[in-house]
This record gives sequence, structure tokens and C-alpha cells, in this order.
Amino acid sequence: MSGTMARNRIGGLLLVIAMLVVQARPAGADAVDDYINAEIARRHIPGLSLAVVRDGKVAKLGGYGLANVELNVTVTPDTVFQIQSVTKTFTSTAILMLVEQGKIALDDPVGKYLEGTPDSWKPIKIRHLLSHTSGIKDFINEPTASLRLDVTEEEVLKATAPRPLNFTPGDRYSYSNTNYHLLAMIIRKLTGLSYGDYLAERIFRPLGMSSTRIVSLSALIPNRAAGYQWAGGTLRNGQYVAESILGYGGGGIVSTASDMAKWAIALDGEKLLKRATFEQAWTAMKLNDGKASSYGLGWGVGSVNGHKYVSHSGAHMTGFTSSFTRYGDDHLTVIVLTNAGHANPGRIAQHVAGIYVPGLTPQPAKAIEDKDPRVTEVVREIGQRIREGKLGPEHFTPTLWLLLAPQLKDLQQQIEADGDLKSIELLDRSRSGSERTYQYRMTFSGAIHLVTVTVNSDGKISGLWAENE
Repeated sequence: MSGTMARNRIGGLLLVIAMLVVQARPAGADAVDDYINAEIARRHIPGLSLAVVRDGKVAKLGGYGLANVELNVTVTPDTVFQIQSVTKTFTSTAILMLVEQGKIALDDPVGKYLEGTPDSWKPIKIRHLLSHTSGIKDFINEPTASLRLDVTEEEVLKATAPRPLNFTPGDRYSYSNTNYHLLAMIIRKLTGLSYGDYLAERIFRPLGMSSTRIVSLSALIPNRAAGYQWAGGTLRNGQYVAESILGYGGGGIVSTASDMAKWAIALDGEKLLKRATFEQAWTAMKLNDGKASSYGLGWGVGSVNGHKYVSHSGAHMTGFTSSFTRYGDDHLTVIVLTNAGHANPGRIAQHVAGIYVPGLTPQPAKAIEDKDPRVTEVVREIGQRIREGKLGPEHFTPTLWLLLAPQLKDLQQQIEADGDLKSIELLDRSRSGSERTYQYRMTFSGAIHLVTVTVNSDGKISGLWAENE
């Protein structure tokens, strides 16, 4: 799917996990059930919940596998998952509601609503935050705060504000969770309500999304799934993240497949926003040079096999992944929620979409001419050094190495499980400002991975992530 979907930059790197659950085929199962059951067995996903909306109606709701492995609790369409960065679609809608009410404008400067913003932020507008074109550093993936310690919204702003921008606002797209942290602060400034309370009042309750709320570590949330990661050859509980950071405006919602189907249906009407406003959100942001990015106002924008879609995904170290994909021209939406940090729900969603509309079936990407083999050789070398336990910081930016270094032992075990590297093919390359992004297909004897690297102007790798093909 789209590279704009939100994801942990190094989470899921070359992961292969042992089988946990093989669910028996229930009576009345269909082609979707067959595919999902095969996929969770092949990818070793503990649990998955699915919703398909077609022509404005729920076409399918399903639960597969286990919501809690330790307690042997099965998944249902009403199992509560963290949806992670799919939250951004709700926060964006809340801001656009305030735009329609005349309380804010997309071209207003951020500093009009937030105190303590530096002079360098003066050119940053609300639309820059919504479209990830602000240049503000990511407080999660370029840590300006410990993810294990509770902090206030203001403390995150105070820690981020002195740091230089990554680029001139509007010059390029670069995913930054800070943008949506700031948007949540602006919602509170304008409404007097936290973004979660505002969403509950204006979206969740009106749509009957009764199981959808902001995540809480201490609250008793019925039917809540546990999150899992695979590391060191074994299944483990997802990592701890402080509640104030876990519940921020870019990734703090928990929901169910049943509730998310209601959200999908609402996007077909005008109960929340005017159709023209939705269309604006689903249009790729134009950069300063006139080129279009691959992200609108809270939504990834792309196409598959000539079919347009808008989407968002989420992934997190707490052990959850999610995907929401809307194929507008095909009147089809597919929602996949999992409690597996290593899963690729976007890919699963596209395969499910292809069952309903054959033209959406994903096709293997074709290799292109490799005009920069030096980068390819660096990627090959990184894989080999991980295998040998000899990977060092020389190829990475300090920020990425800080995130990567603690995982090297686990990565070594995981890449050994993949087997020998048979081939590496360049599938795509692109440039955004001074950064270059390359996507490769790495075929091992026991697995195939799509690996994406971003290289900065100094030739250092600033972004690295992988997913199962």
C-alpha cells in the first residue's frame, strides 16, 4: 500500500514468528475467512478483527484467533484494539469540523493558537500540521521525551520547540507525530475539551461508536485485546508506553471492527462534514514546488492497479497494528485490526478488497533499473552485518541508530530465521527535498520482505522499515 501510512520506522524489521493459532474453519465460512485464517497461520498473528463496508452497508464482520493468548480469549468483531495512527483520521476530522464552524482556518499560523512556539514556526500553518509538511521533528521517532514517562502536552511542545526544523514548511512530506499532538492541543484551546472528549461528543456518540474511546492503562475496558511482539524467537507482551504519550492526538484511540464500520459508513455521508470538505482531506497536499505529496489532510492518498484509495495505518511497540482503506470509486472500505506488532494489516486489507473487487488484487511489484547500486550494496551489507552480529552506526543517522541499537540481538535471531539472502531487487525510488527513498524486495530462502530505506543529504540512512510481502 502507500508509503505514507503511518508506521514505526524500525518496528517489524525482518520479523518472522512461529505459529500461535490455527483457527478451525467455521460453518458458513467464505473466501475471506479462508484467506484470513491462512494468513494468520502463515504470518503467525495472534488475533485479527475485520470489517468490510460495501455500498454504504456492512458486508462482513469477523473475528479470528486470540485476543489474549495467555487467557485463550478469542477475537470477535467487538474486541477492542488500539488503532494507533488511524486515530489521525479522527483528529483531522475534528479540526475540519472547527474549520466549517469558522473557529479556525487552514491557513492560520500555528502560533495563533499555541503559546511558546518559536520564530522558526511562524510560517507553519494548520494545513502543514494536518499534511505532515511542517518540518517539525517527531517527538516519538526522534525522541524529545521519554516514551516511558508521563508528560503534559505543554512539556512535549517545550521540548520540541527549540529543535531546528527538518525543512522549510511546505517543502516536503515527512511524517511527524508531533503535528497531531499539536492539533490535539489546538482542539483543547478552541473548545475547552480534550481532543478525546471532543471526539466523543461530536463523533463517537452521534455515530453510536459505543466501544470507541481514548486509551487508558488503568480503566477497565471490556473486551480489550492484549498486544504482542515477537522478539528473540518467542512471543512477548508489547512494550510499555506511558499513558499520556500512548493517548496522544495522533494515536490514542481504541476501537472495534464493529465501531470502525460505523465510521466508514459515516464517511459516505455528510453527517460529520460536507462532502467538499472530505474531498479536500482526501486530496494530496501540494508542496511548495507544486508537486503533490502522497498525503492529504489526515489521510494517505494513493492508487492500486488504477483504483484510487485513501487510507491510514497504525503500528506500535505496544503490539498492535491497524489499517483503514477506503476505495471511494469502488464503494468499498476494508478495516483490519490486529494485536500483532509484526503484522502487515494494509496488505491483508488489500487482499480482502481483491476478493470483493478483483481489480484491487495486489500484483507483485516489478523491479526497476538500479541506477544507484551503492545504496543497494549498503542494504545488503546491513543485512549481512546483522546476521554476523557486527552492525555498527556508520551507515545511520544518530537518531536512527539510537532506536536501532537496542534491537540488534533480536534482529540477528530474526534474520537468521529468514535463511539465506537469494536476491535483492529495487522496486521504487523517489526524492523529497534532499532525501532519497528506496524500496527493495529482499528474497530469503524462508521469507520475502519489502524493505524501505531513506537516505539523507549526508548519505546516512535516516529511515528504515520492512514488511512482509
